[in-house]
Amino acid sequence: MELSHKTRLQDFKTINPDKFKLIVNGREGLSGEETLRIGSYNALLKSSLPKEFQYYKADEETFESSHDAFRSALPRGFAWEVLSVYSGPPVISFKFRHWGFFEGPFKGHAPTEEKVEFYGFGVLKVDESLRAEDVEVYYDPAELFGGLLKGALISPCQSEDNTVNTATATRGCPFSK
Repeated sequence: MELSHKTRLQDFKTINPDKFKLIVNGREGLSGEETLRIGSYNALLKSSLPKEFQYYKADEETFESSHDAFRSALPRGFAWEVLSVYSGPPVISFKFRHWGFFEGPFKGHAPTEEKVEFYGFGVLKVDESLRAEDVEVYYDPAELFGGLLKGALISPCQSEDNTVNTATATRGCPFSK
């Protein structure tokens, strides 16, 4: 949670800022500063696929733009819950679920009002104060994007003053047939 709501690493209470590393799906780990700079969504959604196959281009997003995209798509929040814990400190392994209701547009796709979710597995190494040092997360991003890209493509209808008519944007423009 702190990665989404705090902007200075020294303000974090749950991580060891000197040792923290975020490793996602076996990629090279990111330090706390790197994770904070690019944003938690971008750190978690970075892809090694060729650009033309990426449904979310983390390299083109900022901390702010990524949070804006997900906050607008999931206005009631994007809950993260631990479902099972398999081992205790100092190395904690766990199963998690991340979920929310797709009630706002996402990257040109209309909301479906459906629950979107994905499951994953994590390994968390903590220090003697129970602050995170290494966080390894493994999951399939397609589970999330399958739900977020399921909505119809939004074809914005522009009025004479060149503003988007949001009332018709999700249904398509009635004048462009």
